[in-house]
Amino acid sequence: MTPRPGAPAPIACPRCQTVVASGQDWCLTCGTPARTRLAPAPNWRLPLAITAALIALAAIVLVVAFVALTDNSEPTGTTSTVAPVDAPVAPGTPTAPPAATPTTPPAGAPDVTPPGTTTGVDPSVPPAG
Repeated sequence: MTPRPGAPAPIACPRCQTVVASGQDWCLTCGTPARTRLAPAPNWRLPLAITAALIALAAIVLVVAFVALTDNSEPTGTTSTVAPVDAPVAPGTPTAPPAATPTTPPAGAPDVTPPGTTTGVDPSVPPAG
């Protein structure tokens, strides 16, 4: 059989040295590509490692944020200690003014509380009587 004009000439297989005909791209004996170039498989290790590192970093940030938001070990308000009334106060120590005690007006007195303020009465407690 004579090769057609412009057709590739028969070559030897790069692996087993069997003659590969002009119309063949693969060796029929060993299966090695004779005229075909195979592209290497893409390397997914680096992108996969970067993605795994970013996911791990995001998980760490989420755990730290969750712990910081749910941590109740710090007190929410300030506490202060008040010295007993009978205790002597050192000179130069600032003293707090006495706490205001709620007073109730005498019966029949007009109500003088400004609108929008509360009088210290709990509305959920029914009046005694």
